[in-house]
Amino acid sequence: MTLPPAPISIIIPFHNSERFLAETVESVLTQTYSSWELLLVDDGSTDACVEIARGYQKQRPDSIRYIAQPGGNRGVNAARNLGAQHARGTVLAFLDSDDVWQPNKLQEQMQILDRHPEVGLVYGHSEYWRDWDPVLNRNEPNSIPPLSPPDRVYEPPELFLRSYPMGPYGAPSPSSFLVRQQAFQQVGGFDECFHPGTFQLYEDVALFAKLSLAVPIFVSSARWERYRCSPQSNWIRVLNTSTDEAARRFYFRWLKKHLKEQEITSPQIWRAVRRRAWSYELPLPAWTTMLARRVLRRMAR
Repeated sequence: MTLPPAPISIIIPFHNSERFLAETVESVLTQTYSSWELLLVDDGSTDACVEIARGYQKQRPDSIRYIAQPGGNRGVNAARNLGAQHARGTVLAFLDSDDVWQPNKLQEQMQILDRHPEVGLVYGHSEYWRDWDPVLNRNEPNSIPPLSPPDRVYEPPELFLRSYPMGPYGAPSPSSFLVRQQAFQQVGGFDECFHPGTFQLYEDVALFAKLSLAVPIFVSSARWERYRCSPQSNWIRVLNTSTDEAARRFYFRWLKKHLKEQEITSPQIWRAVRRRAWSYELPLPAWTTMLARRVLRRMAR
């Protein structure tokens, strides 16, 4: 049976996510915007989340599909790209398998895209969600990290220069994205060199860099997504460690390669990159560059 296209293709990659996957999918089912398809992409799971995903497909075969990643666990970026390859929508939304959306997420983002046909990406603020488990996250309140000044369109490369790790504002979570399929394909999707065998910490920052260098982007003041914070997450476990520093080195080397491949010669962009990445040109251990960055941050205060 050939299914009609839906304007929005939602992609949830998952790997051993049985604890949270159902809650994540339910946040899709409660969306006030109903014209979507959901692709559940299994990245080599070995737990019960496979049965959970297949159960949702059986429940709603007209709008939910289960897709298995050939070759097992290849990383979240490969799973996201696989979902995009199977997508029938002209707009893509990505949702990590432990995050949740607010019910109005898709509807309000589609309204913004309709008002701004020149825009390739819409995103908003994320709530760093800690009170989902008060035992694991004792005395840490939920928070909403600042993004670039919202409710406006940014032309390239302004957001690239303003946002982490180049500028003072945070980088958005991919779970808050609504991106036109054309823009996603224009930049080549997620870069699969960020995978379990290398470093995955900056995989989402890499896509954001590619988009912010290539297409106009609308930043909203709305909060549409809850980003689940857990002491067991890869990001929190390696934050401010030598592994974090090694991942930064990997990212900046990827970024320079990308700029050269795209023949981006803007002196403003290259000055910003060199200012942030100079220490990674030196044959220094990770702890040394980490210490140097801390000293420079203190001096800048």
